[in-house]
Amino acid sequence: MDNSSLKQGLERLECHFTWNLECSTNESQDFLSKLKYKDQETCTWPIHYYNLLGYIHQTLGSNTEAVKHLHKAESVIQEQGTEEAGVQLQVNKANLAWAYFHLGEMDKSKGYVEEVQRLQRMHPAPPGCTLHPEVSGEKGWTLVKFNKSKMRPAIDYFKMALKAEPDRKEWHKGLAIAMNMDFAPSEFTLDEIVEQLKIVHEKEPNSLFIYSNYLLKLSKQTKVSIEREMQGILERTLETGNLECLHVILRYYSEQDNLDKAIEIAETAHEKFPSSVKALKQLADCYKWKVYSMEDSEERETLARKSIRLFEEDLIYFPHSCKVKIDLASLHCKTHEIEKADEIYKNLLSEENDLSPHRQQHLFYSYAQHLNHNKSQPRDPVSFYMKAAAIPVMTGYKQKSLKVLNSIMRRGRDPRCIEIQHFLEGIEASD
Repeated sequence: MDNSSLKQGLERLECHFTWNLECSTNESQDFLSKLKYKDQETCTWPIHYYNLLGYIHQTLGSNTEAVKHLHKAESVIQEQGTEEAGVQLQVNKANLAWAYFHLGEMDKSKGYVEEVQRLQRMHPAPPGCTLHPEVSGEKGWTLVKFNKSKMRPAIDYFKMALKAEPDRKEWHKGLAIAMNMDFAPSEFTLDEIVEQLKIVHEKEPNSLFIYSNYLLKLSKQTKVSIEREMQGILERTLETGNLECLHVILRYYSEQDNLDKAIEIAETAHEKFPSSVKALKQLADCYKWKVYSMEDSEERETLARKSIRLFEEDLIYFPHSCKVKIDLASLHCKTHEIEKADEIYKNLLSEENDLSPHRQQHLFYSYAQHLNHNKSQPRDPVSFYMKAAAIPVMTGYKQKSLKVLNSIMRRGRDPRCIEIQHFLEGIEASD
């Protein structure tokens, strides 16, 4: 097998390197930071974890680190010794084939390609399935964990896996999480999401993460209070120190217009688990939500500064987080430090080409709002609403940008109304 044939063989493999994950450098760096603070001892998806780490290190040019983590995934699979191991190794060894190819070790790369081909013959996809369920399931999990803009294909891969293994808990759980995410396609009704979460809750009754999400959606469906149940989940969360569902609990209280209760809970969690990065972030968010709900006052400014301090600490752990930087810019405006907000946006805009499409939308929409409300710069916010709306990825930021542009056009006072009208007509035609 010469190098040309090897490359063709690699491109036919099913693995992270061929799944078109389309990750920007910024997104890879940010995700690497998040994985760094994932508790490896309590991680319930170690195979996905190490495969992802290997792939991300490779995208950032750390070939040796990539190989190291991919071999860890290989060891975990072999140690488990389950029936699925042979198929799980297909994805892992395909990743290793790519990693060694990038290292220039062609013989090793070729050896792994041949191992994958052997495993594929031993474990073919079931009749009627284009992929083995273990492969389509891993592909679904990878998209859920890594690329928020690809929830639609993630859902399709979990459904494909469930077609072959209709009772498999992992695929039901992945499908429920993907359907329940903010970036999920809007075609799913509340009833459908509740039903899928219920299925997973019955299969995994001890998962507080699933249970809390199920209750939250169920309360919206039935309009029944879940206060007592959420209090019970909170007590178990603080007892165990597993804060996986803390943000769900806080979201419940914020949606009940009880931000003071949410802050009280977040402060308790942060005090009890001072080294928890998750508790830190959730407290910063709670302060931020409260700030946004308040009128301009000395009290709001004091709380905004508390939130800023926490977000600045969070940024130490996640220095590539576009969201944290945008939150900081917004909070600096609440403390009347417009210049600091301008500087943050200036730095982010200088790196816009290195952001993923949904992060670009977030940035452009937020900056347009900044210009619109703070009037700090002699720049027209309309251009940035248009830049956000023009990106062909449907997110809340695109929808909000389109809503603002339609509102500007209806008022008819902006000198760019005709340009906005033509722009909106073009967006509608392309959709």
